[in-house]
Amino acid sequence: MPSSSEFEIDYDAAFVMYTQRFHERFGDRAEGAFVKFGKHMIKHLARPEFERRLDTYVRLHKACKKMLESGSTISDALVLDFDESAAWIAVEAPNVHAMFRGEMGDPRVAAPELARTDADENAKTSEIEAPHLKTTRRG
Repeated sequence: MPSSSEFEIDYDAAFVMYTQRFHERFGDRAEGAFVKFGKHMIKHLARPEFERRLDTYVRLHKACKKMLESGSTISDALVLDFDESAAWIAVEAPNVHAMFRGEMGDPRVAAPELARTDADENAKTSEIEAPHLKTTRRG
C-alpha cells in the first residue's frame, strides 16, 4: 500500500508497535473493541484499517510540521484532525498550538515591556485629547 509520506513506511513493524502500544494502554481487547483514548473513542484496529489510519496520521503530521516551519496560521480543524488521527493509532499527539507558541517564543525575553507610570498615562491621554498642542520632552 503506498504511503502518504516522503518515506516508505514499514507497515509490518508499525503494526507490531501499534499492537504493543494498544495492549499496554488498554489490555487484551478484541479487534473492533472500542476504548476511550483521551477525548476520542477509538477501536482496536485490524491491519488494513490500521494502515489507512497510519497514512492519515503521517499526512496530517507532515501538514502540521510544514505549518510550524513556515510560520503559517495553525488551523484548529487541522489540529483536531491530527489529534484524532494520533489517537486512532494509539499515539499521544503533541500539542501543536503549544509547539507553535514555543517556536515563536516570547518577545519580552529580549525586549521587556517598559513600566508605565500614572504620569505617562496622563500625558498619553492629554496628547489624544488635544493633538493640536505640541509638548516637548526634556530629558
